[in-house]
Amino acid sequence: MDTENLNKPLYVQIQEYIAEMILSGQMAPETKLPSEREFSHDLGVSRMTVRRSITELVNEGLLERRHGSGTYVAKPRLTFDARELISYIQAMQTRGIATASQLLEFGQVPASRRLSERLAVEIGDPLYRVILLRLANRIPFVLERYFFPASRLPNLEEYDLEKTSILTLLVEGYSIQFAHISQTIEAVAASETVAQQLRVEDGFPLLMVTRTILRKGDDEPVQYAQDFLRSDYVRIHSDLVW
Repeated sequence: MDTENLNKPLYVQIQEYIAEMILSGQMAPETKLPSEREFSHDLGVSRMTVRRSITELVNEGLLERRHGSGTYVAKPRLTFDARELISYIQAMQTRGIATASQLLEFGQVPASRRLSERLAVEIGDPLYRVILLRLANRIPFVLERYFFPASRLPNLEEYDLEKTSILTLLVEGYSIQFAHISQTIEAVAASETVAQQLRVEDGFPLLMVTRTILRKGDDEPVQYAQDFLRSDYVRIHSDLVW
């Protein structure tokens, strides 16, 4: 526990100590906290001080009390501005949330009729198909499914897609400037495949974000994506200025 700042009340120091363990991923969601008695003994403070620290974290939404069971690390509730949906990694990093990515699928597929229309290519043209699982504090919260025209993003296999956000890849890796980004958000039920990838039950309520990005200069689509977000973890926010 950080005790360098002696001006902070003891309960605040304990509060920050527990919060840091949660936000850094050392204490995963659904982890049960030790009892107040155990915390008090381990930290050498009174139970009243521990109780006040835990109460503050409950009020902040990092912890939740369950009647007759104890206190647990709460599931993350991530609120994204609609403009942040193009890069979840960047959005979470600005919030100090521990993130991780898993590349579930990478390869080339021929463009179907629907994808050829979305990406303005010929039916059968090669597309890169990429599926990424994003985790926040070790919990899968969004499944990203991408299609890129191979002719417009050549040699995509040379990039480490688990460590590079797609937005950064387009801007820095391919020097692409965006002319237009179109997004649609709708409620869907998880299919069997998506449910397995997100580790939820079949039919679980999800938010699906469909996105097309057009390149500045020629207005050619460089990306078509479908993102499946867990509705129990994510909210979408938008400010409208009249």
